[in-house]
Amino acid sequence: MIHTENIRTAVLAACFTAIGLTAAEYIVPLEKFEKQIRLIFAVIMMTVILTPLTKIRSGDFSTDIAESHCFAEDITENAKRMQEQAASESIRTGLNHALTEKESGCTVESVTVHISESGGIDIIEVKVTGNLLTGTVCLREWLGESVTITEGGEIGA
Repeated sequence: MIHTENIRTAVLAACFTAIGLTAAEYIVPLEKFEKQIRLIFAVIMMTVILTPLTKIRSGDFSTDIAESHCFAEDITENAKRMQEQAASESIRTGLNHALTEKESGCTVESVTVHISESGGIDIIEVKVTGNLLTGTVCLREWLGESVTITEGGEIGA
């Protein structure tokens, strides 16, 4: 992952810089300019540590946010699709139960639904097998005229 690579670079740079600065302290006489040299060493150390870490914030982080946003959209779409499948199956089961009580001679094969943003369920299409005429009359009475009712099953069977 990019973030761990930047952090690894920062840690390695800090270690090598600390070793280099420690060696420089023994070579350069510190008595006269001790505070100024330590300040310079501290600034160099902070620069070495922060340079790789700023890359995390500037470029790579925004990419991760965009990727997580896409991931969240995928999860939302999958959840909506699962809700529609569950609603479709529940409606199909309920309609089949009602058609059996009416002794209509038909069964609902599938129900296509759409869940709106407000949470409402719109029934788009109902596929039936068996006695299409009786089934259509019952389904129109229960679901209204806006629902498409088609004959399901294999054609010519």
